[in-house]
Amino acid sequence: MGRWTALLILLVLAIVGRSAQAATSDWVNEQHGAARLISAVEATGSSTQLDIGLQLRLTPGWHTYWRRPGDAGIPPVIDWKGSENLAGAEIAWPAPVRLPSLGGLETLGYEDGVVLPIAVRLVHPGAPLHLHAEVDYASCKDICIPYHASLDLVLPSGLAQPGTEAPLIAAAQRRVPEDLTAAQWKLLGATVGTERGGAALSVRLASVAGPFASPDLFVEGLAKGSAGRPEVSLADSGRTATLRVPILSEAPDAIAGTKLRITVVDGARAGEADVIPQFGILAPIRADATLGAILGIALLGGLILNLMPCVLPVLSLKLLALTGYAGAERRAARLGLLATAAGVILSFGALAGALIGLKAAGAAIGWGIQFQQPWFLAGMALITTLFAASLWGWLPIGLPAGIAGTVGSMRGHGRLTNAFLMGAFATLLAASCSAPFVGTAIGFALARAPLDIALVFGALGLGMAAPFLTVAALPGLVAYLPRPGRWMVWLERALGLALLGTAVWLLSVLALEAGVKVAIVVSVMLALLLAAVAWRHRLPVGRSARGVVGIAALMLAALAVLLPSLRGQALAIRPTSSPSDTQQWQVFDEAALRQMVSDGKLVFVDVTAAWCLTCKANELAVLDRPPVAARLHDPGVIAMRADWTRPDPQITAYLQNFGRYGVPLDVVYGPGAPQGIALSELLSAEAVMDAFRRAATADARKQEAAQ
Repeated sequence: MGRWTALLILLVLAIVGRSAQAATSDWVNEQHGAARLISAVEATGSSTQLDIGLQLRLTPGWHTYWRRPGDAGIPPVIDWKGSENLAGAEIAWPAPVRLPSLGGLETLGYEDGVVLPIAVRLVHPGAPLHLHAEVDYASCKDICIPYHASLDLVLPSGLAQPGTEAPLIAAAQRRVPEDLTAAQWKLLGATVGTERGGAALSVRLASVAGPFASPDLFVEGLAKGSAGRPEVSLADSGRTATLRVPILSEAPDAIAGTKLRITVVDGARAGEADVIPQFGILAPIRADATLGAILGIALLGGLILNLMPCVLPVLSLKLLALTGYAGAERRAARLGLLATAAGVILSFGALAGALIGLKAAGAAIGWGIQFQQPWFLAGMALITTLFAASLWGWLPIGLPAGIAGTVGSMRGHGRLTNAFLMGAFATLLAASCSAPFVGTAIGFALARAPLDIALVFGALGLGMAAPFLTVAALPGLVAYLPRPGRWMVWLERALGLALLGTAVWLLSVLALEAGVKVAIVVSVMLALLLAAVAWRHRLPVGRSARGVVGIAALMLAALAVLLPSLRGQALAIRPTSSPSDTQQWQVFDEAALRQMVSDGKLVFVDVTAAWCLTCKANELAVLDRPPVAARLHDPGVIAMRADWTRPDPQITAYLQNFGRYGVPLDVVYGPGAPQGIALSELLSAEAVMDAFRRAATADARKQEAAQ
């Protein structure tokens, strides 16, 4: 019995050994290298695809090359002619390492050997597979020795059990770069600029999982240039990395707008993606910029927003609200002010949530992008009209029934609702403007994680609400305001007309974005709504409210049907500028811009939008007045205008190259500033003329670098 058991064990071992042997080819050995084929399974099974690998074993200290070797070298090449039942084979390349530089040459590859995972497809699943591979590879150290190996691997039909070399293939597959999202990295931007002897590619990444350690970047897709070793700068405690790769013998214009393949390697993590770099520079990130400092900047920027032109239409409403509390009890004044502050802060929270969602979905984001949507403009015109009707006493705005019941014991809860909505309305209008410090804070936030976006936008809201919170903390200040009287009735009527003027402005922007037909339809609906509200004002309160709600709902339903169908008619209607402007302003063209800059010309770029009131203020106060207007009309200066009224991916990318996520943006280029001098959101004639002087001479580049 023992003899038969021993014979059975020997037979099983022989079968297993034959199967294991069948899952690999023989080694083909050379002096400094050896090659063989290995399989993850012992038989073909029923799958249409199998995992195999080419294993290269090299003398310690020797190396072979990646699919893009770098400045020298040849990658492994496989010829599958003579194989049977093979439909195709695709090599997956593990992440390379940067090999020791020899004679100043940068090369990429694998030291001591590598396993290249290969996915093979079968013509007839389940049938036997015969792989015949003619392999050419190199083993290199101080010299490179080319080798050739003829390899044969036969897999029979049968159950696809794991082979003995399956762990080797699995380990190699784990080293193959994933896409950036799977590697928990996010691409923040890619630009190309000029560099002595060629170009420089800059790539910025954010890490979601943990800080970067020592990232490296490999570039493929260059027509003739050679990518060097990147300069790496880390910020945000190592969670943001900017890698700047010099590219020799390649013009920047040949790279800008061209799809490149980048591979990022940081220790055990590796990811790759296709990028189309734009000509420009990435906004600098200061390593010492802490979240606390940015929150302080956001508070100051939010406070300044109260003084911006976009908020002026409702600033008078805020003052009117404060006057309404003069002589009233201190508690009512405090509650009204807190309600306005709550409207501001919660509206900023809603904006932050919307931007976080858009960013997660991969959409282009920016400050004020909601003004690029016709439905938002129509909705804002509707809200403005209703506010005007409320000021005239035609449409009291009260809390919803459920909330009103909760605060029913609180005196003046209708006034609290008005105060809250006024704060929200002011915030929505403020989103069409950029102010000093606001662009810095938003640029920092939108390049970061959702929590940072929420914190920065919360600080902006807190800054904008600060005046109301201050007076709420010291309600005695209300006593210094004018006493309520009949003058307030006339003021409310005048402010109602001012709000209608705001609605007209919104409708004019709507005409530019969605077409005149859409603007006329919305205008007629708003006029009918206003007339209906005035008529219903004479009816009992309950019927009035129900009637107005019904009309408003009908209007919104009509807009939902009309806007998508009519918006496309405006795409070719709106001119980018008036006839008189076309003689001065050229339409923004980044390729032409770079050519002009390389020719040594002075170029002024104005990124604006029809809904940006700060942009209009800059035009009236600076750009259309001497001495700036005269400088822009100078034959030696080229003025370009980029219109961001509607979404434009190229303009969005141009903004983000300067770390901006909103308009206005004004940039001066010249021999002394080929990368451009970005000006503040609020222009001054002195700042613009100084930028022209700095950009006019090449000597200014040294001065700018020193600063």
